[in-house]
Amino acid sequence: MSSIQEERDPNLKVFHGDSITNAFSNGSGADNLKKMSINNESINVEEKQVSSIGFHIKTNHSVNISMGEGLSKNSEEPRASDASNYSPQNFIEGLKEPQESRKRKTGEERSVLFDVSDNRSIDDSVQSHSGAESRTKVAKYDNTTISKVVVQHEDPVSRQNPSEEIVKTTTVSTPSITSTASQNEEKKNSDDATPNYASKVKAVQVSKDRRSPVSDHTTDITKENQFIQMPECDAYFRSLVNLDPIPDAPPIKRLSPRELAQLELSLQIGEKFSDYSNDTTWREDWNGNLQLIDKDIIMNLDELATNPTAKKKTIPFCDWVAKLARHGDDFTGVKLLFSFVYHMEGTPLMAKRILAYYVHRPVSSISERLQCVMEACRRISYDPIVLTHDGWTTVKADVPDGFTGGSFLIGRRLIWEKYEAVVIAFVKDEDIGDLWKCLWIEDFDTFDLEADELLEGMKKWEKIVAKRKTVAVTSKQNRPSNRFEANRNFTVNGIEHGIVLAKSYRSKAGHPWPARIMHVTEVKALGSQIISRRSSSKNEIHVVFLAPFWNGDRNGTGSNPAPATSKYATGPLFEVETIDVSSETILEYPHSVEDGKISITNLQSEFRFLGLPKAAFPRFLDSHRIAMALKTYAKTEIKKFFQSAIDVDATAALTDTHPMSIKTFTFPEALLHLPFEYILSKYPDPAKQKLKSFMEDDTEVTEPIMQLHTILKTITPPNCWGESFVSSSSHPETPVKKVQPLSLPDSKGLTPTMSPTLDVSLRVSSESEKRNLWGIESFASAYLLRHIQPLSNGNVTPLHFLQEGLRKLVKNLNKVVIESEEALVQDLESRKERLASILVQCLSVKGQCEEMLFSTAIPDHLDRLTILKEWRKACERVFKRSIIRLGHVDSGNGVTAVLTDSRCNEHITASGSFERAVRIPAAVKGAKSAGVGSRPSLPLITKIENEYLTLAEEKILPMAHKVSYLKRIKTKVSSLAQDAKGVPLTDGSDGEGGEDTMGSRGSYTAAVTAVATALKAVDMIVGGKCVNAFCAVRPPGHHAGRELHPMNAISNGFCLLNNAAAAALYAASPRSQGGLGLKRVCIIDFDVHHGNGTQDILCSTYDPRFLYVSTHAGGSHINGYEDDAIDDGLRRSPYTNHNEGIYPGRCGDVSPHPGVLNIPLGKKVTPSSLGTSLICQVTPAVEKFDPELIIISAGFDAHVNDPLGMGGLSAEDFGTVTKVICQMALKSCSGRILSILEGGYGIPCCKPLDKDLFLPKNSSDGPQLKWLKLGSDLPDNMEDNMDYLLAKKLDKCHQEGFLECVKEHVRNLAANNNLDSP
Repeated sequence: MSSIQEERDPNLKVFHGDSITNAFSNGSGADNLKKMSINNESINVEEKQVSSIGFHIKTNHSVNISMGEGLSKNSEEPRASDASNYSPQNFIEGLKEPQESRKRKTGEERSVLFDVSDNRSIDDSVQSHSGAESRTKVAKYDNTTISKVVVQHEDPVSRQNPSEEIVKTTTVSTPSITSTASQNEEKKNSDDATPNYASKVKAVQVSKDRRSPVSDHTTDITKENQFIQMPECDAYFRSLVNLDPIPDAPPIKRLSPRELAQLELSLQIGEKFSDYSNDTTWREDWNGNLQLIDKDIIMNLDELATNPTAKKKTIPFCDWVAKLARHGDDFTGVKLLFSFVYHMEGTPLMAKRILAYYVHRPVSSISERLQCVMEACRRISYDPIVLTHDGWTTVKADVPDGFTGGSFLIGRRLIWEKYEAVVIAFVKDEDIGDLWKCLWIEDFDTFDLEADELLEGMKKWEKIVAKRKTVAVTSKQNRPSNRFEANRNFTVNGIEHGIVLAKSYRSKAGHPWPARIMHVTEVKALGSQIISRRSSSKNEIHVVFLAPFWNGDRNGTGSNPAPATSKYATGPLFEVETIDVSSETILEYPHSVEDGKISITNLQSEFRFLGLPKAAFPRFLDSHRIAMALKTYAKTEIKKFFQSAIDVDATAALTDTHPMSIKTFTFPEALLHLPFEYILSKYPDPAKQKLKSFMEDDTEVTEPIMQLHTILKTITPPNCWGESFVSSSSHPETPVKKVQPLSLPDSKGLTPTMSPTLDVSLRVSSESEKRNLWGIESFASAYLLRHIQPLSNGNVTPLHFLQEGLRKLVKNLNKVVIESEEALVQDLESRKERLASILVQCLSVKGQCEEMLFSTAIPDHLDRLTILKEWRKACERVFKRSIIRLGHVDSGNGVTAVLTDSRCNEHITASGSFERAVRIPAAVKGAKSAGVGSRPSLPLITKIENEYLTLAEEKILPMAHKVSYLKRIKTKVSSLAQDAKGVPLTDGSDGEGGEDTMGSRGSYTAAVTAVATALKAVDMIVGGKCVNAFCAVRPPGHHAGRELHPMNAISNGFCLLNNAAAAALYAASPRSQGGLGLKRVCIIDFDVHHGNGTQDILCSTYDPRFLYVSTHAGGSHINGYEDDAIDDGLRRSPYTNHNEGIYPGRCGDVSPHPGVLNIPLGKKVTPSSLGTSLICQVTPAVEKFDPELIIISAGFDAHVNDPLGMGGLSAEDFGTVTKVICQMALKSCSGRILSILEGGYGIPCCKPLDKDLFLPKNSSDGPQLKWLKLGSDLPDNMEDNMDYLLAKKLDKCHQEGFLECVKEHVRNLAANNNLDSP
């Protein structure tokens, strides 16, 4: 035969995509070469390098098949290799290397076993450490059995050359990827095989490639859509997860043998790793192999090889691939695994579709690709189509199936491993028995349970529900629970009026929307028109959503008399839906109708949190117009007619419905058929009322509530005949304050004012008129006057003390205002002192009369709470009028103060800490960008008097913290060296708990200064020098409790002394004890973490002086439920961890008594969740508490760019939150708000990085990061040291971060400080 044959040998093949262009020759020697084409690149192969194992390819081209390092150079015998030579990083880096970088040096040998019948190659470097030991390996891949040839090599010790022997094996180590067909006959050895090869390989028999049509790459999955139909599944489960259709995507390419070997190496599969792990084989089913995405990869094999007793260091496979990835498409290891599963026999079509879509889905970052991978795995695990194809049923049975219940239990809730879950599918397994697939509510991971395990989990859930009911009864709280239990006894306040907030299953947004609960009689009348699949379920109700926005694209059947302003207004005005009853789907309607007005400003604020398009706002406004109109009608009719008591439970049982359908109001049919669309079309457009777009207006805009009872009267005789009638309002009388301008800015710099209507001008001439500038009727409502003034017969009422107290306040106000404005020379300091004196008297009289009101017997026909409410309003009107008339351009009405002190900068943390010294300069910079310091009404105070430091340290701090704790911190700090930085300050006796709260020699002084700043701000607010204030101080304080690590927290979370709690105690302490004597102080904490320290100090037990409200990341479904049988002792760190929950732990998941309102918002705080809780829960609670001062623990670490990564808020969202709180304060306490800086760490590096010191090695030419220029606000001696990685993480905060959050916060404080607004 010729030296080089052009004829192709059919037995000599390489893996898919590669082809042999020339068969090898029968000659020998270096000149006899085989020329092959692999991936379109030429390879010259020496004939003599063909060994009994396979081909030793001598080439300049890379044919690295993962484990080919097992052969030594210039030798055919294997080099001893073991698992210690393996490094996951080396493997991943090898996959990531570009083609050119993978080329080997000339002469480097590679050992490959080529399957001569099915394009397969297996690396033989997995052979044993003994050179003479035989090896076997057989894999079944695409119906092809790959036999590993058993060969005896030269013993590296004895250097003997025993004869070589070829043996076949049939052991299968790799799962079948496609269904097998009948086996073809074995091929005979080709006559063209070389003698050398034939002599060394005596028998090589493999099966031919037989591929299933289902797994062929040419299969177009789009043609299979007809087989992919969504089965029925539990409605609650459907509302939780994303079941949107999966778009078409190209199929995933089949693995080559080289890639299969790479995948096995990366997953540490094979005998090579059996000494280090028990999980070194492929799983039998496709789903089991997909779960290898979370397999723990051993990172320290080198160490274990030399020291078997060493501790294993592991990392999940997916995380390791992501860690080493250079960009979003650099996930080779994961893609190989997805391809392997994709082509396995039995993989459902829908699972293939999901894998293909997420593999090919374009991404812009590594984190986005990782998210795609996790979404794909989660979607496959719970997708009803996949489950159905895999033998599960997702349809809930109407009756129990067998003694275990079977599919009847689908939809049931349970607690498993301390986390809430729901049953989503059921299957009868022949080997195991009944199995239920469950889904964790928090992260949508799935798991399987057997009958006894499921029973245990359901019992735990029932125990949690029972505890919740007990707590609810004890605390008399109606705040919705975070546990999503469909409860037959569940109800909400105001159900008797028929209006609630409900969540529609048809709305993808999932926001609570105004709805009317249908009465059972209405449901029965409609019959089958609204009967759901589970019509007999007593945990369902029928609701009518009012003006929903999500049905706009369906172009409803109703005729709209006016053209739709947007696509959101084209659907029906009313939509009926059947929903499950739970605290997740039904909420109390939060808006009051007592004053007969709709606050469009408040609705704008609420709408901003929903994240809906602006074009949907008119629909949102219409929904509340209808809701308030219906609620007003129901309240009116309930008061008119006596309703006999009925047995709700008995009626509900007889009618087979939920009790809420019995309790709800029955609206007359005529009212429900009013032409609401026509009426609403005649309403003025909010835009035409000069309402600025979404939260930019400074004054509250209102409109009257639609009076449906009046409309019904007008359409009935004799009114419909044109005869006039007088409508008597049945609403309770509310005070209306008419105002007119009385003065303009004068040369003395007085603030423009508004005053009660009078028949006299500012400069009165009569002495008697001077002394009666206002009367008590200018401040008290007619309702209050009617019950406090003397009776017609001259007798005094039991409430005459309220009249005397109010008259005393008004008389003093008349005197001071007239004397001050008639003074020839304006003494501003004297004016401020007079104002402070009146305000002190106002709050003092207000509190004293409140106490007398509760201790005085009053007639039964009087409503004590209504009188109390009107009394408080009257006193606050006096407070406002005092500030307006006696204030100054830089003191009083319209003033927002920002306070800070440079001594707070003496708290120096460790390099790389999130809580950096530059936070104060950045906060000041943000405040200045909002106008602070640029005009008198926005003063910047940069120095706190020492008297406040003394007050804080000697009187207030001992009230907040135990003396032993204060002594401990002070001693710890004073013992530090002058140049010490970043020293743990809050570590316990065990040495733990101080890793996050570090400081320096000046830390204690800085903390006391922060408290003193808050005390001064309280004095300024209560004394009338400003309406509200913001304190830019550090260290933060809301995690600092009475003693170290409060409420079982693992640390103090950057905090030393509690600024907010100290300010609250100062405000609420009696004046005899050095306080200000306020009766009620509310603390609203919107930091991303729960303020366990503040709750510990103020609300460890119920204290009626305080209401602590916290919205934060967390929840029982994240931190786990309390279980009496299991005490895990978990202590949460300040950083998010799925296994350990969110810092500070479970203490923020529940509200122990009426003085605490904890609202956990899940693993991430979103605008929608925060807005809903703020409007539906916080606002009603604060209005009911009616505080005299609101303190904000202002943490901005829920921002979307904050390095903690636990929030999704924008700076604008923080501004909206601030405005909503300001509106609460304006209604209850004349706008008195003290805001104190807590968290928020999204500040880019403020000084240039040292290139040589901080850039990673070999990165001298790396990207240059921008640094935040704070100008003169950054002290020259302030350092901002951080490593390159942290600086890179914070670089995105240049777009928006902490500075912009402070700006929006202060801007909205300043925009809502006008007490003169109508």
